[in-house]
Amino acid sequence: MFLRKIITNHCPFLLRSNFRLDKRSITVTHRKYSNSISFQDEKVKTFLENLRKEFYDLRVNNEDYQRINKLSEVVRSIEQRNVLLGNITSLDDMKNEKDEDMRQLIKEENQVYADLLSKTEDQLFQQMLTLADDESYSSLIFEVNAGAGGQEAMLFAGELFDTYWNFMQYKGWEVEPLDEDRTDIGGLRHANLIVHGEDAYDYLKYEAGVHRVQRIPATEKAGRVHTSTISIAVIPRPDDIDCTINEKDLKIETKRASGAGGQHVNTTDSAVRIVHLPTGIAVEAQSQRSQLKNREIAIARLQAKLLQKKLEESDANKSATRKSQVGSLNRNEKIRTYNFAQDRITDHRILGGTVHNLDEYFKGNQHLESLIERLARENRKIKLLEMISNVVAKDLLEEAENKKK
Repeated sequence: MFLRKIITNHCPFLLRSNFRLDKRSITVTHRKYSNSISFQDEKVKTFLENLRKEFYDLRVNNEDYQRINKLSEVVRSIEQRNVLLGNITSLDDMKNEKDEDMRQLIKEENQVYADLLSKTEDQLFQQMLTLADDESYSSLIFEVNAGAGGQEAMLFAGELFDTYWNFMQYKGWEVEPLDEDRTDIGGLRHANLIVHGEDAYDYLKYEAGVHRVQRIPATEKAGRVHTSTISIAVIPRPDDIDCTINEKDLKIETKRASGAGGQHVNTTDSAVRIVHLPTGIAVEAQSQRSQLKNREIAIARLQAKLLQKKLEESDANKSATRKSQVGSLNRNEKIRTYNFAQDRITDHRILGGTVHNLDEYFKGNQHLESLIERLARENRKIKLLEMISNVVAKDLLEEAENKKK
């Protein structure tokens, strides 16, 4: 029952996996990740005991209220599960009871405990998945840039930008435009937004990366299918990382804006280029007529890039210890393909990640939300498996060190 429920409701990718089931345990080995999840497995027992210990340590030290709340739910489920297992074991000891009425009563009680155990393990599995989500930010910078493909890439960048704008409105997030550089035929070279929302980063972080489109462009006269790309960056804005910029560290240049824009833009030095001397990071802004406004936009973009650099440096040690991941959501990966001829969208990070109905998807409503939620579930499962593996590896290392002593 537990296996069927997990596969049907939470782990559809396991339908392509090899699995083994006995009376009270589940072991699943996925062909791609080569990991296992089993509540009777020693790895999981070790992991759960570590969670229990961490909960009591945190409660005593009173360091992290959010972590305490998450762990307290897990610990309650672990203890409830252990009580149920104890009750079932006690009933098993009475299996040789000769009285028919008593045997029937034991059978019925065993079924009740088995059902409760299934519900408890289901709940425990979901609570363990939430532990894998340890990143949360109240605001972020969302950036869209046209990539390879010329005018067609810019046209698609504009369409995808509008899709995410609609999605942000659909989710009720507060959006603050920073910079938007449109072409004269309706395309988009690049755009930046600040997005405020408690769950905005939780959703949009899965959209960072290279998006590829395959279609016949509006600018194509011979009817040939073109392949173009755009990139999306999602940069969190944590409150605990200082990103102050000193004026003495900046080299600021002004010049005339390039491209269409009218006489005023092309005859005044309104474009601004800023170089951050300590890091060598350079940014430009020329979308506004006012040099002052372009300077503000360039400073905001520079802050975003410096913040991204600091975050990457703070995560470097963590990333270095991870195994190579499929669907790691890195920005340099081709994460999604939009094929207009076949009316399909394929996300390359999940098995069975193909959906249809492009028109509905580009409205930026529940169709996009559903795909992102699938990505979130799969990513949490991978992270949970890594957490378990890391705990086991740490215990094995400590055991080896103790033997040396």
